[in-house]
Amino acid sequence: MAQTYQCRMLGEGGRIDHIPGSDVAAGEVVITNGMFQFATQPIAAGVLGTLRTAGGPPLVSIVKENGEMSVGDALYWNASGDPQGGTAGTGAATTTAAGNTLIGRVVEDAGATDEVVSAELTIGVLTQGSLENAIADPGDGEAIPVTRSGHVAIVTEGAETRTLAAPSFAGQQLLLYMKTDGGNCVITAATTLNETGNNTITFANTGEAVLLHGVEEGATFRWRVTTADGASLSTA
Repeated sequence: MAQTYQCRMLGEGGRIDHIPGSDVAAGEVVITNGMFQFATQPIAAGVLGTLRTAGGPPLVSIVKENGEMSVGDALYWNASGDPQGGTAGTGAATTTAAGNTLIGRVVEDAGATDEVVSAELTIGVLTQGSLENAIADPGDGEAIPVTRSGHVAIVTEGAETRTLAAPSFAGQQLLLYMKTDGGNCVITAATTLNETGNNTITFANTGEAVLLHGVEEGATFRWRVTTADGASLSTA
């Protein structure tokens, strides 16, 4: 369909449609892609229900670029983006943080070729509980998620590796620590981690930890080490 708007109000937010794979009890907490939600009434497996989010910020429908977007993804406005099905260069929502303006969070999955995405304007609360937010360890050879602040408990079963992309926004915090030591874990970051130019973290023992925070250098987001206890920093 032809693009008729860039952004329009859908109503007040605070609620997200949810079809659970198993029964959800009233009062049960549901985490979707790091977004905290809870059920105010029971939802049967396979039945469409509603989950409550943190509040009632504006809920909008906004034009998006080509690409899949999932519930809980951080969403940004690219002023020169190409809206799917619209006029190229006129602006579109994107999940790319660098150089773009924070909108909020996706509240309904959108396919790659969908022209719009539904989002809550949750500007300023992307930390989602900051370091207390649990981010799953992706496993050997995989990328550590960087869409929000939180902590990652590293578990190894031998000599393993992880990768770490640039932070999604300035002020983002990420706590990495070795929970279970089955072998060393080497994490290679896409950015330098300090002014020395180190870009690699090696965990060798249970309890070793590194706290990172996101900063801006021009139009680029980079990680910087706040503290490092036990883990070693090096340059790949």
